[in-house]
Amino acid sequence: MALYNRDSKLSEAIMAHPSLIPVVNRLGIRLGVGDGSIGMVCAGCNIGTDFFLSVINTFLDEDYFPSDATGTFSLAKTVDYLQKTNNYYLRVQLPNIDRHFGSLIERSGSDNNLHLLRKFYQDMRGQLTECLSYDEDILFPALTGGSVDSVEFNSGYSEVEEKLHDLLFFFVEHLKGEYDLNLCTAVVSAVFSLAKDVCQNNRIRSRILLPLVEKLKRI
Repeated sequence: MALYNRDSKLSEAIMAHPSLIPVVNRLGIRLGVGDGSIGMVCAGCNIGTDFFLSVINTFLDEDYFPSDATGTFSLAKTVDYLQKTNNYYLRVQLPNIDRHFGSLIERSGSDNNLHLLRKFYQDMRGQLTECLSYDEDILFPALTGGSVDSVEFNSGYSEVEEKLHDLLFFFVEHLKGEYDLNLCTAVVSAVFSLAKDVCQNNRIRSRILLPLVEKLKRI
């Protein structure tokens, strides 16, 4: 995948990758970006262009590693981005799946295995919520308070990523019985969106946040 640079048009990047919409929102840019370059848009929004590019390129490309994460990023900006990401999970993506899943079961009768799939989803949801609570209550306060020596990263996000993949696999290969096709598609699309977001933000944690913390521990 061709990586984006400061001369790339932001509108073209978003049109090519709609999954960037919540990402640029978290970085402080709203839709209606005009036809300016990424550098121009970032300058107009008082956002560091290198920071912005490293986030979106890490988000989009699994083979991309920021050339100098510790030089490009500040810990405060990275934590702020991840806090907004976590809030997006809690306030948008999880409630969206909850609504669609509830409507799907309500309108699909009982001749199916949707209740088993929802139980699996709810277990995954609980684990993700625990990860988010750990971030909010322990990890982020430690990072912003300068207590990096005691920081421990939660491995639960990798398990959540695997469970989201399993849930999609169950829908694709093991869904049985009669069900509302449109609502089922809505559930699967919402789960796929969350799975992609979690996977991509796990990369941001490992390739941007972790190097920053390791550098601070050496100081």
